[in-house]
Amino acid sequence: MEDYLNVITSSLKKHLVFPDEAIAHGFNQILDEESFQELEYDDASNNIGSISAIDGGSNTIIKTPTSALVFNRVYCNKFVKMSKLKEYELCTFASFTEIVEEDGKSFFKTSIYPLKGNCSMEPIKIKMDEYKIGKLKGDLDRALSVARRFAEWDFIEKALDTGSEFVLMDGALQTAFAEESHKASRLYKQAVSKGAMVVGLSKSNTIYTDENCIPIAGFLDSMAERKKFTKWYIKLGNSEEWAHEANVFYIRLHEGADRAFRLDVFEGADEMTTKRLLIALQANSKYFAFPGFPYALIDAHIYANVKDEEVKHIKDLILDKLDLEDVKKLERMERALMSHDVLDMLGG
Repeated sequence: MEDYLNVITSSLKKHLVFPDEAIAHGFNQILDEESFQELEYDDASNNIGSISAIDGGSNTIIKTPTSALVFNRVYCNKFVKMSKLKEYELCTFASFTEIVEEDGKSFFKTSIYPLKGNCSMEPIKIKMDEYKIGKLKGDLDRALSVARRFAEWDFIEKALDTGSEFVLMDGALQTAFAEESHKASRLYKQAVSKGAMVVGLSKSNTIYTDENCIPIAGFLDSMAERKKFTKWYIKLGNSEEWAHEANVFYIRLHEGADRAFRLDVFEGADEMTTKRLLIALQANSKYFAFPGFPYALIDAHIYANVKDEEVKHIKDLILDKLDLEDVKKLERMERALMSHDVLDMLGG
């Protein structure tokens, strides 16, 4: 055991030796100490831009190998500094995704059933080949978040209607398939026409350097620490990811923060607007329990969360509408996906 641990420790240490400069994989900017910019702003200023944060939550109600019913909630707020304004939007809906065959081709088809708020959408059809892994057609799990993701994009319009200067999405501005890319491009243009900006902040970050395969988390933080910067940002460059229209930054928004975050900024934004964004994010990232993370996103996450009790209630209502024989058939199909849970329980 000791030899095994020594080998692993030695391998791990290779990822903790940081170079003087590097380029993030998939990006185009040299990252060195001179690339850092310190963040500063006047906390007493009344000219701070407003932020609308958008987040969505989902929880599966019923799932078989070929279909799934999911409960979704999407929420949008509005903040100036740490103050929450009265404007907000919320919708809940059920989405039913199933595998269908049409004209000899396989699709994931998702039907939308609004429950609360304005979130009506047409059925979404995606070719299973777009989620293909090797020679196998894509599996159902990857298609279940499509409806919620589309609703999150649609909520950008609602945020723009409130007059927010910055629309903050949870996660990167990446798009997974053509239909989503078209929707995103249209909304970016709409934001620009209203003098607003769409951005995305990621809670986690897996970006690594091109040459040494070192995570930028740690590498860049250590470099900023050597410069004695407590709040800073560094541009990683333009992403080469497919259909990704953004400049990408790595930012630390509060002197008490224990981590930095990836920030995607729509590539049409000029330097002055980007600086106003960074000021607005700093002013909104002072929550004592998680300094350095925008409180608007914390608020959106809380209100978008879907609890287990909510989906259990809906499932019970559906089971009540089925006869006993159909309930047994459904349970057998569900069990095909649940053996791992049984084994976990046996392990205590």
